[in-house]
Amino acid sequence: MNPSLKTQRLRLREWRDDDLAPFATMNADPAVMEFLPSTLSRVESDAFAGRIRAHFDEHIFGLWAVEEVASGSFIGFVGLSVPHFAVPFMPCVEIGWPLARDHWGRGYATEAALESMKFGFERAELA
Repeated sequence: MNPSLKTQRLRLREWRDDDLAPFATMNADPAVMEFLPSTLSRVESDAFAGRIRAHFDEHIFGLWAVEEVASGSFIGFVGLSVPHFAVPFMPCVEIGWPLARDHWGRGYATEAALESMKFGFERAELA
């Protein structure tokens, strides 16, 4: 079981199968994907979710599914990831935080990213 994190407003948790539909909707939104390579089809989105889940099997951390505590709704993903592309500063760990557009502007990405970073330094003992 993957570790779960909680802030006052958010739960960063293991992925569930019922996250796949809202995740695919988010990944098909051009605004959400503006700074990523491209929007994703449902098949591509499901495959991406599979890679996210597998990352937790390889590392003690990953990209957690994020839900609003108040509503229980999936709103996106935030967490730590080891990139699989070549950059001059490898090895490294990056923080990712795509959220569904209707949850932008509330400070959720910052709140979840800070909790992820705390986990990385304190529990995963990243340098």
